[in-house]
Amino acid sequence: MKVIKILSIIGMVFFPLCLILASVFADSDVEAAAGWGIIATLYGIGYSITTFVKTKNLAKIE
Repeated sequence: MKVIKILSIIGMVFFPLCLILASVFADSDVEAAAGWGIIATLYGIGYSITTFVKTKNLAKIE
């Protein structure tokens, strides 16, 4: 579960940063705002897959 804890800490910094940057670029550069949204989405997908696999492995052990 150490991996999930580390990914959660990174996510608590990364997602607000992506939100701020997407908000800043929303008026001036739409492609940059969309890019930050895609980057945050890809991280979220990787995080959710990792969490799913780890919890599924824990359920097997118990």
